[in-house]
Amino acid sequence: MGRFSLMATVAVLAALASQPAFALSEIVGEWAARQHEDAPERGGGPDIGEYQGLPLNAAARRHAETWSPSLLTVPEHQCPPHPADYGPNFSPLRIWKDVNPVTQKVVAYHTQMAWNMPVRTIWMDDRPHPPPNALHTWEGFSTGHWEGDVLVVDTTHLKPAYVRRNGVPRSDLATLREYFLRVGDYLTWISVIHDPVYLTETYVHSRNFYLDPGYQMGLYPCSTDVEIPRPEGEIPHYVDVNPDLNEFAMTYNLPLEAVRGGAATTYPEYQDQLKGGYVAPKGGSK
Repeated sequence: MGRFSLMATVAVLAALASQPAFALSEIVGEWAARQHEDAPERGGGPDIGEYQGLPLNAAARRHAETWSPSLLTVPEHQCPPHPADYGPNFSPLRIWKDVNPVTQKVVAYHTQMAWNMPVRTIWMDDRPHPPPNALHTWEGFSTGHWEGDVLVVDTTHLKPAYVRRNGVPRSDLATLREYFLRVGDYLTWISVIHDPVYLTETYVHSRNFYLDPGYQMGLYPCSTDVEIPRPEGEIPHYVDVNPDLNEFAMTYNLPLEAVRGGAATTYPEYQDQLKGGYVAPKGGSK
């Protein structure tokens, strides 16, 4: 290559490097959920007292221990969609985008999960996030940008919700960072949750989807009904702890402390602490 050609190539590369990042991968389409990971999370839900793998603090653990699944029979709790940080756990997915007809730039991506059909907008036009006291919603406020072929999304303004569907809470101060990566016909969706109220460390999980062209998302009707008559204002919960809290650990002969979660229990070194001192859990509550 001659000197002029080399200089021209360097100039072109420098010009490209100074331009805004554009998508190097197409994530738009219909995607089928792959349910080979974390089956309980992607089906009927986890067991009572099953908090392993979560960096919980004492406040989150206490919230979960007094939570009752009967809460889901209360009409106000029957039909809300899963929040943005929990929605990817199961159900098919549809992604589409809005394109500015003049500039041809992507203004926003939209995601929709099949379960309860929540629609989420990911703004790509560099708009700022709202102030802290702005409205919080199930899907939050999301902005995205491309880093190479990975779509990076930051979400704030989420309503209080849950990290796991057995009472493990997530506060409205939590923030969410996500990575969407497509390889061939597979889409990997990585979620990183930071919650200063209930988590001592960030909680990371990933979900996989497979391209399913032609998939048509059906309607998801949900009606609220009085399934169990209760006095007005009564909220199902346990004053102390759920009496079945130890059932999961007993069934699978697991250390009670380990299934209660906590950051220390998520690292390989924790196994060394159990050697020689493990005692099978006894029945009854903690």
